[in-house]
Amino acid sequence: MDRRLARIASLTAASALALAIAAPTLAAEPAPLRAVVAQDGGTPPAGSAWVRVLHGSPDAPQVDVYVGADLATATKVDPLSGLTFGQISAYHPVPAGTYAIKVCATADPTVCPIEVAAQAIPADTKITIAASDLLASIDTNIFVDDPDPAGTQAQVRVVHLSADTPAVDVLTQAGASIGIDGLTYPNRAPATGYASFPGGSYDLKVCASAPTAPTGTLCPIDPEALTLVDGEAYSVFAVGSLAASLPAPAAPPTDVAETAETAPASSMPLLLVLAIGAVAFVGGLRLATVRARR
Repeated sequence: MDRRLARIASLTAASALALAIAAPTLAAEPAPLRAVVAQDGGTPPAGSAWVRVLHGSPDAPQVDVYVGADLATATKVDPLSGLTFGQISAYHPVPAGTYAIKVCATADPTVCPIEVAAQAIPADTKITIAASDLLASIDTNIFVDDPDPAGTQAQVRVVHLSADTPAVDVLTQAGASIGIDGLTYPNRAPATGYASFPGGSYDLKVCASAPTAPTGTLCPIDPEALTLVDGEAYSVFAVGSLAASLPAPAAPPTDVAETAETAPASSMPLLLVLAIGAVAFVGGLRLATVRARR
């Protein structure tokens, strides 16, 4: 099943060139990192499958989802549509069968950055289709939602869907591991199934893995405490842009501007060169830091 779904995801590459042309007019400023929590429990009716969609592209506009026998005849599915960044739809039942799926901008339904050619969706399957990365290089990620229906404890998986964020660990507020470490984009942990925890309240944070950064020193996602109920299953999706979450570069000291204003005319070219060099150095340092975190 996983191989079939991986093949579905790979078929979206054909739309990349058209998207690169359309993206500049649709893209917004990237949104910072956040955690999206969804419940994964329940079982589809006999002979049916459940499908849901997560909007995890941090600069993509509101989108609608179209489903049909093929891309040309696919029609909008209202329960899966109208999603903005960070929203996940409820499960939508579909009879087991062969479907094509496309995701289009609500404002312009001719712009469809995600197009999945017709593929079989088996019965008794729960699937999450998640968009991630920036609009100009958008990715489609398809996950089988497969908690143990007989599980008595709370079941949890974590899905890394921030394309510019390095490997992460999920830790308690005190910095202790919960067994989800070194998770990289665009993967889930555990790779199949879910980790089990006793029901209760968990106050967790998502931090850069060592050696990317010292453990617990860079924690870009720190959601509210998560209440887990025994017998329920949950997905925690990390979405958004790390770059948009980092503090803006500090403004130059005011005395630099004052020095420039009072300096003799003959020293102005030298000051200009020094200013350009300083900006390049700071920018290069920030880029090197982001690359190191990757």
